[in-house]
Amino acid sequence: MKINLRTFFFSLLFFASLLAGSSAMAQVQGRNGSENYLFVNDRVWVSHVYPNPALDFVDIDFQIASSVREVTLTFYNVLGQEVKEVVLEKDQKNTHISLREFNSGMYMYQLSIDGRSVATKKLIVRKQ
Repeated sequence: MKINLRTFFFSLLFFASLLAGSSAMAQVQGRNGSENYLFVNDRVWVSHVYPNPALDFVDIDFQIASSVREVTLTFYNVLGQEVKEVVLEKDQKNTHISLREFNSGMYMYQLSIDGRSVATKKLIVRKQ
């Protein structure tokens, strides 16, 4: 079976987060900004997705400076496969993200600013 590096990385991150009880990336995030935010710096602030656990949707609040080219939120399954990518628009302050195509389970969501990954967290989806 052939596994690519991205799949391997997210699988390791997933299992490490289960063992540690919290994502290793969350510890890095804590040094970069407040615990109430996924990421904070002088050009961008982004909240965690909520609610978490989620059923059919999540919301996220954010503010993006005009000097930033692109901010994306990418969702991955436990195999490291991309499930969904959402571009956060500079002229908005929040967005509502549908999870209808997600099955019940654990996912990782990754925030990227101008093509560089800056934070990764867990999302639990519970379908009824």
